[in-house]
Amino acid sequence: MTQKYLVSLKANYLADTMQSELMKKTIWSNVSIVSYNIPLIATLSICENIMLPLQYFENIKRKDAEIIVLNMLRKYNMAHAMYYKPKKLNEFELLIVKYLRASIRMPQHIFFFLPHRMLLTDDYSPFIHFIKNVSGFEITVVENFRYFDEYKDLEFKEIPYTSWQTLVLKTWK
Repeated sequence: MTQKYLVSLKANYLADTMQSELMKKTIWSNVSIVSYNIPLIATLSICENIMLPLQYFENIKRKDAEIIVLNMLRKYNMAHAMYYKPKKLNEFELLIVKYLRASIRMPQHIFFFLPHRMLLTDDYSPFIHFIKNVSGFEITVVENFRYFDEYKDLEFKEIPYTSWQTLVLKTWK
C-alpha cells in the first residue's frame, strides 16, 4: 500500500522553509515536488513541460518521451491539452500537469506543498478525489491546518510540522 502523509502547518511560510530544505535534496535523491511556487514554463507546451525532466536526466528521445507523456495525459483525460500552453488550463489541470512532471521519473516520494494555493478555489473536491487515487509513490501533502477537514476521509498519517524531517526525510539524509 502507498504510504500517505499529511503535514500540518500553523503558518504558510513554514511550507516555504520546508520546501527550500527539501529542494536541496531533490536533484540527488528520489524525491519530487509539486508546488504553487514551482511554475510551469509558459513558453513550452504541456507536453514539453512534462517531458523536460525525462529528457534532461534520462536523455530520452523526444518521440519516445511524447508517447510516455501522451499516455500519462490520457489517464487524466487531458490528451487534448498535450500541445496547449499552460495559460489555457485551469488551476486543477495545472496541478495535474505539475504532478505528471514530478512523477515522470518515478520517484519514491512526491511532496505537494500547499495545494490550496494552487487551486485558488473553495472547492477542494477535485484535488481530494485526485490525491485519493494517486498510487505508486509515497505522498506527503504539506497543508495549512485550516484545510485539514478536507482530508478527514482519506487514509493519511498526520505528522506535525515539528516532526516532518525526522519521520519523512530520514531516508534522504
